Amino acid sequence: MLKFCTICFALIIVFGCSTSNQTSSVSYQQGSFTSPQKATEPQVVAKVEPVKKSENILKNDVGAVRVEYLAQEDEDDISTLLEPEQFQDFDIPIVFNDAVKYYIQWFSTEKKKVFGNWLKRSRHYVPIFREILKDQGMPEDLVYLAMIESGFNPKAYSHAKASGPWQFIYATGGRYGLKVNYWVDERRDPEKSTVAAAKYLRDLFNQFGCWYLAAAGYNAGEGRIERAIEKHKTNDFWELSNYNALPKETRAYIPQLIAAAVIAKDPEKYGFGSITYDAPIKFELVRVPRATPLSAVAKSASVDLSEVRLINPEILRGITPPNMDDYKIKLPQGVNVHSFSNKLQVALSHERQIKDVVSYKVKKKDTLASITRKHRLHQDDLYLVNECQGELRVKPGMVINLPRYAGPPKGRTEIARSKKDNLEAKPAQEARNVKDEKTLAKKRSEPKQQPQGPAIHVVRKGETLASISSKYSIDVAELKAANSLKGNKVTPNMRLKLAGYSQKKSAQKKSAQKKSASKKAPLKYHVVKKGETLKSISNKYNIDVTDLKVANNLKGDKVIPKQKLKIVTGEG
Repeated sequence: MLKFCTICFALIIVFGCSTSNQTSSVSYQQGSFTSPQKATEPQVVAKVEPVKKSENILKNDVGAVRVEYLAQEDEDDISTLLEPEQFQDFDIPIVFNDAVKYYIQWFSTEKKKVFGNWLKRSRHYVPIFREILKDQGMPEDLVYLAMIESGFNPKAYSHAKASGPWQFIYATGGRYGLKVNYWVDERRDPEKSTVAAAKYLRDLFNQFGCWYLAAAGYNAGEGRIERAIEKHKTNDFWELSNYNALPKETRAYIPQLIAAAVIAKDPEKYGFGSITYDAPIKFELVRVPRATPLSAVAKSASVDLSEVRLINPEILRGITPPNMDDYKIKLPQGVNVHSFSNKLQVALSHERQIKDVVSYKVKKKDTLASITRKHRLHQDDLYLVNECQGELRVKPGMVINLPRYAGPPKGRTEIARSKKDNLEAKPAQEARNVKDEKTLAKKRSEPKQQPQGPAIHVVRKGETLASISSKYSIDVAELKAANSLKGNKVTPNMRLKLAGYSQKKSAQKKSAQKKSASKKAPLKYHVVKKGETLKSISNKYNIDVTDLKVANNLKGDKVIPKQKLKIVTGEG
């Protein structure tokens, strides 16, 4: 009996050890493994959960693609959020996880104003973007990639120097045929940039075989995505996100793309029911000659210049490129193209054609007026070839561009024509304005008044306001008033206006002329009577009030009864 009990006890011990070995083994499930030690440790919950990958994207013979939906786990099923018919509207893979939920909430609350502006612009560009993507055989919902990139703003410009609605950098844009030079930036062209984006995204899909990785490559660059895949031995975007193998911006990029698509499909459901959408862009393409001013285009089309700029955001200056013949410009739909062409031809016949530009470095004391005068240009010419949203301002060291014309200097012909017109019009104008031939002869014989003396005085070391006023015979009060000075303090290199000096010199010269004339003309005297004024006295003797004041050394207009005034007339 004792032997039997010993044998049973030994069997129990052996059986227990065998069970213990089984529970210590590692279990494999679908190529992944977990250990008991890890299972007992606290788990770090990731914001983005990996999902099972399926063969969801197929390529056809011509390189276009069609999309089937990802096999999703129950907890990630977006059909719980969307109606069945809404779910069928998507033609890109849709996953609904914590990251997507977060950005749907983020766009609907914290960034509601920004996203509302994106939605507002969406109707302006989305129809044409969808049409191009469809023609290129691409999923039309990739249009929301442009929404995340730029908010559908063709003038968007990033810190990485990416430009346009699809945010191409210079090198990638050039690789896909987008021209960027001083005159145009085709990355901002809604049509051309969308064609380029479709081609780029197709190449990325062909490289990675997955739309999420293609979009990630669009954001971070295909090289970076390729290195992350090789390092972590997976081509699942969500797994790469969990490994932090991608930049933070790129990890958020795909969830934002999905969230934007979900909201944009049904904006009212997410609180965007009061959006006033921009009208869809519709235009006609018309060829115009090289260097055609946009102002001439607007005038010939009978539309605002701002509207021409709005639908042609790729044109950077005030003219079409001088080195491109028959440039295709967009006109609002409905413009009579035949009438436009005729009007434009007439308008351009009066314009000189710009052939190129030369750079000019602004010097000290240069002003816009002095630059245009020196180079025989008009300020409008500078606005045509320089980038300026408002008023063009220049400062020393700044480099601006000056136009070079294909014809003779515009200034000479216009000035000559202006002088001729003035000479022809002046006699007739004078004849209408004078009452008799004697007054006309007197007006013609009067010498032109030239400004005398400097208009500005630069304060030197040791000078005071009193010494300056004494030098130019100007009252200190006048000097202070002309320069808005509250006190009497001046500092070296301060520039003071001497308006009173110029007027005084002019008055002195006029006085000298009058005195010289008074020697030949008879002198009369007038005793001021009660109620008389300088104006009434000047009218009585048919002389100018200024002449009367100069002849009698009067500073103001006040006269008093019994005051004796000299009356100088030109009559013999």
